[in-house]
Amino acid sequence: MKGASPRPQLRGPGVLHQRYLRRAPVSAVPAPAGAAPAPTAFLGSGRVVVAFIALLFGCQLALLLEALSPVRVLFRILAFGTSLALLVLAKGRRFPHPAMPFLLAFLGVTALNFFQPGTTSAVAAVVQLGIQASVFAPLFWASRLRIDEKMFQRIVLMLFLFNMVSATLGVLQVYFPGRFQPALSTVIEGQGDAYIRSLQFETASGARVFRPMGLTDLPGGAATGAFYSVLLGGALFLGPRGRWKTVLGLAGIGVGMVSLYLCQVRAAAVTLLVCMVAMALVLMLGGRLMRLVVLTTVVGGLAVGAFGWAVAVGGDAVLARWSTLTASDPGQVYQGNRGHFLDDTFGERLPEYPLGAGLGRYGMANAYFGDNSDRNQPPLWAEIQWTAWVYDGGVLAIVLYPLALLLTMLWSFRVAIRRDDARGDFWLWGSLLFAYDLGAVALTFSYPFFMSQMGMEFWLLNGAFFSAYRNATVHTHRR
Repeated sequence: MKGASPRPQLRGPGVLHQRYLRRAPVSAVPAPAGAAPAPTAFLGSGRVVVAFIALLFGCQLALLLEALSPVRVLFRILAFGTSLALLVLAKGRRFPHPAMPFLLAFLGVTALNFFQPGTTSAVAAVVQLGIQASVFAPLFWASRLRIDEKMFQRIVLMLFLFNMVSATLGVLQVYFPGRFQPALSTVIEGQGDAYIRSLQFETASGARVFRPMGLTDLPGGAATGAFYSVLLGGALFLGPRGRWKTVLGLAGIGVGMVSLYLCQVRAAAVTLLVCMVAMALVLMLGGRLMRLVVLTTVVGGLAVGAFGWAVAVGGDAVLARWSTLTASDPGQVYQGNRGHFLDDTFGERLPEYPLGAGLGRYGMANAYFGDNSDRNQPPLWAEIQWTAWVYDGGVLAIVLYPLALLLTMLWSFRVAIRRDDARGDFWLWGSLLFAYDLGAVALTFSYPFFMSQMGMEFWLLNGAFFSAYRNATVHTHRR
């Protein structure tokens, strides 16, 4: 018709999104002013994600209290169990993320391992399957919630603040030896005095301290908080302008760098470098060159200054540890530390267990519920995620899960490089998620990332981002 307004063009990172956005969700009737939100309204909103993150952090802090050590398993179950429960409780229209079919196929392959001869405990097998499902469950239930960009920023800010506190506490644990030190993990204590001593170093003041633990019970555990403090701090610094966010982002980058150097976890530092390069590449491809220059200058300057500060506090031990990265080829450094686990996975474990090794034979499921009385089926040890995937499903598992990760990264990348997207700052969050996801993939070569709370946070953040972008796209389309 002449004179009629043109139909709004459907926008999105690609054709992949169009089938998700054809039908907009029905808007809920607003509640009267001052009325308490109905349970169904809460369970369909982004506040569920905020509450879940608070629960995760609370459970992690509870693990540090020595008085609660007899019931540690309950706090671990609470975090993973709540994630599974929200698959049923969370409300909203289902919009499939591209990674979902591959994750469901992976779960099916893992479930078939219940019937493997290596499965010696039905309870441990069910727990193992539950852990796997609960880790990626947030992608399914968070993507159904009504999350907007403002709520997503709040989620990022919560994750940033917790990790920044962990990194800051790690620095204080070196500055004030013994004053902010949590109880050491019982698993570490059981390794003997020689091993425990290897996790300590002598500071510039002559005190002997553990590598910073942060809000964990593992020496060097503050490296995780330091890593995400820098990465998320970079996004806050580049984000919507506000003096407090800029200052907070700078503080997070600075304290994260100092903490990371003091932790002496080289794998985390190399992974962070890869992530920052990836974010810089996405900014360049998106034509945001000025932001690229600012990010490179700020992070590079703080990295140099933080190293000098860390050496002044940590002494020669810190300097000697980090000098090994430049003294030899990085590939040789990885091979000498974690690389042999990867060789063992593909050279020994995969040929031995091409269809999986059975369920409940490693990790928390085995430690708490396993039956290791059969000498022909001894407990297994997974030092890196790739070994865990082989145990859980063999060849199919190490294909399906990485494919899900690849599609997740691709989705964020396509959002990040869009130049004509006027819907807020999704280009920034897409850049962050692409770098964040790449970092998670890199960490699978260091430890079983997707068997931990960090893996759950990975899928939670990606699910929340998918929901926020989808809702913004639906809103634009309806206008």
